[in-house]
Amino acid sequence: MYALGIASRVIGIVFTAAGFYILWWGMGTTDSLSFVWSIGGMFVMAMGFALLTSGRQQKEVKPPPPTVTEIRCNSCDFKEIRDFQKGDYILKAVETTCPKCQSAMTIEGVYIVREEPEDKDKI
Repeated sequence: MYALGIASRVIGIVFTAAGFYILWWGMGTTDSLSFVWSIGGMFVMAMGFALLTSGRQQKEVKPPPPTVTEIRCNSCDFKEIRDFQKGDYILKAVETTCPKCQSAMTIEGVYIVREEPEDKDKI
């Protein structure tokens, strides 16, 4: 896999150099095909640049951070935190009842759980 990346870069350098030479040669001629040679040289150079940059690794895409919902009892001090469910919003009455006093519960907050940066220990 690594050798393929090196090979595409070498071929890309060769194509870019050949395209540059064709472009330079086409601009220096005085015949009626100099425009065609110039366009051809730019095309070969573009192919070379594409091969040079094709072997680069893409950044790993991280999944979005988890979202949680905070539910509080309307009567007592009971609080529950659960995973976010589609349709949750602040001050929405929840169908479940409080396990302590059997009273109605309401969503008090929706939060995104952020990870601590790893470099914090190094400071």
